[in-house]
Amino acid sequence: MSNKKKVLILGGGYAGVKAGKTLHKIFKSNEEVEITLIDKNPYHTLMTELHEVAGHRTEPDSIRIDLRTIFSGRKVNVVTDTVEKIDFEKRMVSTSRKDFGFDYLIIAFGSSINSFGIPGIEENSFTLWSYDDAMKIRHHVEKMFQMAAIEEDAATRKQLLTFAVVGGGFTGVEMAGELGEAKEHLSEKYGIDKKEITIYNIEATSRILNTLKDDNQVKKVENRFKKLGIRLLKDAAIVKVDEDKFELKDGRVIACNTLIWGAGIKVNNFVGSLGLKAGRGGRVAVNDFMQTEEYSNVFVAGDNTHYEDQDGMLPQIVEAAEQSGHTAAVNIANLINNQPLHKHKQAYHGFMVSVGSRYCVSDNNGLKLSGFFSMLVKHMVNFYYLFTVSGVAQLFEYWRHEFFHVKNNRSFVGGHFAKSSPNFWLVPFRMFLGVMWLLEGLHKISDGWLIEPKMYASDAVTQASEAVEEVAAQAQPLLKEIPGVVQWAIDNIVAPHAVVFQTFMVFAEIAFGLMLIVGLFTFISAIATTGMTVAITLTGMSDASILWYFFGGIAMIAGAGSTFGLDYYILPPLKKWWKNTAFARKSYLYFH
Repeated sequence: MSNKKKVLILGGGYAGVKAGKTLHKIFKSNEEVEITLIDKNPYHTLMTELHEVAGHRTEPDSIRIDLRTIFSGRKVNVVTDTVEKIDFEKRMVSTSRKDFGFDYLIIAFGSSINSFGIPGIEENSFTLWSYDDAMKIRHHVEKMFQMAAIEEDAATRKQLLTFAVVGGGFTGVEMAGELGEAKEHLSEKYGIDKKEITIYNIEATSRILNTLKDDNQVKKVENRFKKLGIRLLKDAAIVKVDEDKFELKDGRVIACNTLIWGAGIKVNNFVGSLGLKAGRGGRVAVNDFMQTEEYSNVFVAGDNTHYEDQDGMLPQIVEAAEQSGHTAAVNIANLINNQPLHKHKQAYHGFMVSVGSRYCVSDNNGLKLSGFFSMLVKHMVNFYYLFTVSGVAQLFEYWRHEFFHVKNNRSFVGGHFAKSSPNFWLVPFRMFLGVMWLLEGLHKISDGWLIEPKMYASDAVTQASEAVEEVAAQAQPLLKEIPGVVQWAIDNIVAPHAVVFQTFMVFAEIAFGLMLIVGLFTFISAIATTGMTVAITLTGMSDASILWYFFGGIAMIAGAGSTFGLDYYILPPLKKWWKNTAFARKSYLYFH
């Protein structure tokens, strides 16, 4: 019988993934600890980006990261299954397929929506709390435009083109902003006048975005709403929702086929049924170490956690989920290693809310930004998170979805990075550039670069050759003065071994020239030759004619070898092989 310590993590959200990463880091070399993560989905969902998919900005794959990819090559076993029962006394978790024993348990399920008992919410509204939710909204919104395009009755058409997002928090504001932008391309696609489209953001209180303390920033969001044509209704509590209309507290009834509920969340329904001591909103009460009050080996992290200290209540945000997941994981490790427990500390870097793809307001530890720079910060925060979760591979996916393949110019830099043309237009230039590099190398061989020094150096070491003097007389060097550090390297490193460096340079020019001609590893060749032009320029050995080599190399970086080149045949199987290697999976150093 195995004496391994078994740690179970229930949930592959922000808290669960962080807990798994932390436990792997601590126990990666310890064979006596077994870590298993169970989630009903095989993927981790980027909850903060759901509105982008629901609002037709990015493609569905942009908000999913495969859990097995995240934990590939790591000490975390991923199980895709639905948890049905937890027996705390017997230390057993039952799923739809099997039972899992545990010594330590982290409950990190996502939360559920809070309808506040309002009639019709659960039956007649859309929610935005999962990948499936985002897809349902995405398809439904477009369906409304499709139906409106052929609808002749004015009242029915108005009802189809009315969209209401309930809730003035981050979820509601961001979803309304996405719809405000999406109406532009959807109305054009289906031949609908934008003036016919009505988008509401409805808040029951007198202020939206209560997390933002600065009224001026809230005002900026409201002004952005106006620019996008979004109608903000404050002090407008919903009292009833039907399939084709909803009613407000003041008696107004608005005909609408699309109501998106983002007004509140509560403890996960399953977690709420476990019988653990409940705090505010039914969330599970935990101590300073994220332990439940009933069981010292059972921890709760993320949105279902009720924890309060001198810094206030644990908020239901991504940073709080990650931090609580980390605390739970560290304390399980401390229990296993017989070390003192780590007290949870709340420390958040700020809050950001986007209104569409090009506008954002943020407060990052007192640094208040809005517009372009705020959106830039939001992307940088996403870069950091995705890099910690899935490294370079996921960063590439984010860049691809958010900048390079985004449609309808819906990026914070517009559509500039998304414009593309077929690679075959670059084939003649690629081959010409390759021939020129090849001729450069062959010319240097005939000039004796493999036999005697030909490179610049200071008078203290060697004199420039007659050939170089002749070239210098005919054309002015692009760089008038060689940088001091470069001159030092030439004098002390290159000049004493000039022929060796020249030989390397000659064969590099020939090799990269041939690779460009046949389209082999074009990306690498382009970067290398671009770098070579910079190095040659810095040594003062080139005139302005080298610039076209530099810009030509940049033009090739996009991978022109994939058309009428060997890259077309070699790269796909090579990428497949590399992605499946243990090193690539563990380091995430691969591209899809």
